[in-house]
Amino acid sequence: MMKLTSSQYQTHLFTYRHDGAEWTLEIKARDVHDAKERLKTLPFARYDGELIAKVPVSLGPLMKMAVWLRNVCPAF
Repeated sequence: MMKLTSSQYQTHLFTYRHDGAEWTLEIKARDVHDAKERLKTLPFARYDGELIAKVPVSLGPLMKMAVWLRNVCPAF
């Protein structure tokens, strides 16, 4: 199996309609064919929770500690 890094994946956009509005879904994939194949598997997806924030990895260990504290102590 070939190991791919995140830089080898592109973000592909899919648009759909719901409740009278258009929404866009991002799918990371190697190419458009891979993105369409991944889209087919979405009916089998599991709900993991609500995204609160995206934290860039480049912020270093201090930010990782803050995120860890936030996850351990939600009232923090």
